[in-house]
Amino acid sequence: MPPHATSFPSLGPSKLSIKTKQHCLNVKQLMGQESGIIYLRGALNILRDDTDVEIKFRQESNFFYLTGVNEPDFQFVFDFASHVSYLIAPFIPETERMWKGEPDSVEEMLQKYDVDQIVYDDDLARLIEAINPSSVFVLDTTDTTPISKVVPMDKIDICMLKPAMYESRLLKFPWEIQLIRKVTHLSSHAHITLMREVQFGKNESELQALFEWECARNGASYQSYLPIVASGKHAATLHYTHNNKWLNRKDNSDMLLLVDAGGEKNCYGTDITRTYPVSGKFSAEAKTIYNIVLKMQQAVLDRLRPGTLWTEMQNLVIRILCQELIRIGILVGDQEEILKLGLTRAFYFHGLGHSVGLDVHDVGGRKAGVFNCLGDEEDNVARSHFLLDRPLEANMIITVEPGLYFNDVSLKAWTGFPELQKYFNLELLQKYRKVGGVRIEDTVLITENGYENLTIAPKTVDDIEALMAATHPRN
Repeated sequence: MPPHATSFPSLGPSKLSIKTKQHCLNVKQLMGQESGIIYLRGALNILRDDTDVEIKFRQESNFFYLTGVNEPDFQFVFDFASHVSYLIAPFIPETERMWKGEPDSVEEMLQKYDVDQIVYDDDLARLIEAINPSSVFVLDTTDTTPISKVVPMDKIDICMLKPAMYESRLLKFPWEIQLIRKVTHLSSHAHITLMREVQFGKNESELQALFEWECARNGASYQSYLPIVASGKHAATLHYTHNNKWLNRKDNSDMLLLVDAGGEKNCYGTDITRTYPVSGKFSAEAKTIYNIVLKMQQAVLDRLRPGTLWTEMQNLVIRILCQELIRIGILVGDQEEILKLGLTRAFYFHGLGHSVGLDVHDVGGRKAGVFNCLGDEEDNVARSHFLLDRPLEANMIITVEPGLYFNDVSLKAWTGFPELQKYFNLELLQKYRKVGGVRIEDTVLITENGYENLTIAPKTVDDIEALMAATHPRN
C-alpha cells in the first residue's frame, strides 16, 4: 500500500441486490405490448487478434440491464404474457472446464441472478417453440442467428425495444442509485489519493495506475472509460489518453494536472474530473481560471431540480464564461456581440453534461436512432443533444462538467480570422496559455426537490490546497 492511501471499510464487498426483473417489467410497460418476447444475446468471449489471449470481458450494457449477468455467451428471453424471464446459459464442455473451472450450477445461477428459469443453449429452440411468440423484440444490433430456425423473419421486430430501453435506463431505480452512489464515492477517494500523491518527477502513467489500483481495492475492478491523466498543456486536449508524459517542473513550475476518471462496479460507472496544481499551490493565473470554471458549475448546481431545462443551463454557463473572460480582459468588446459571434467556443467546446449509468455516456435523453415500425429508415446517425427537448426529472443521474481550455488548435483557428482578432487580448491570452485547461466534473442525482451531489472529492481552491499541504511542503 503506498503512503497516504485512503481506507474506507464501508466500501467493501457489496450485498446489494441487483433487481433486473424490475427493468424487464418497466421496458414492457413502456413498449405497451401484452404479448411477444424480448430476445437478447449477450457479449461473447473475444480473443486478441490471431492469438489465444483473452480480452478482458465486459457485458453489453442492455443485456446486463435486463439480466445482471456479466459473463460471456449467455442469452435471454422475457415472455410478455407470463412475465417469466429465462436465462439461457452456455454449455461448457469438459475440456474447457479443465482450464477455467466449473461453471455455476442451475441452483447457483438462480440465486445469483434475478431470473425465473435457467435454460441451456441447446434447449433454446424448444423454449421458443413452446412459447410460440407472436412477435420477437430485439435490438437492431442483436445477432438472431441462434433463433433463426424457429422464428420467421416477419416476426422479428427491431424498432420497438431500443427506444423503450433507452427511456427506461434514463430514470434509475433505488438500487441503481445506491450502486452509482457507491462507485462515485470510491472513485472520489481515488481522486483524493492522487491529489495527495502527485509530485513533480512522476509520470502520468504512474498516476493512472494508482487511480485504477485505488478503485480496484475498493470493489471497482473496471474503469468506466480509459482514464485521462493530463498534465500542463495536455489538459486542454479533451480526450487526451496517452498518459505517458513526465511531470517536469522545468517545463512548467505552475503545472496543473487534470484527471478525468471513474471506476465501474457491477457494470455501473461514474464520471469525475478534478484539476489541481502539481506543486500543491495554484498560481495566480491558474486560480483565476479555476474559479471561473467553479463559478460556472456552481451556478448550474444551484438550479438543478425537476423541471429544469438543460438547454437553459448550457446557455447559462456560456454567459457566465463570457462575462468572466471579459472581466479578466482575455475577451474584449460588447458581451452580447461576443455571445452572438460564439467566441466563447474558442475556450469551451463541449457539452455541459450527460446521463450516467451502465455507460459513462449513458443512453437516455436522446433519440434511439433506429428503424421505425413502418419500415422507413430514419436518420440513424442523427442524435438529439442531451435532454434537448425535455426537462430534468427525479432519479436521473447526470454530470455537470463545464471547462475552460487554452487549446492551441482552437485558439489558432479563432484568432486566425482578422475580423475577430479585435475581440481577443492576444498578449494577455499568451500569459494564460500555460494554465492549459481546467474541467470540474461531478456526477449528481436529480431528487424530488433538488439534487444530491454523489461526488465527494474536494473542489474549491482552499480545500484542494489544504488537502495537498501535508504532502506538498512549501520550499
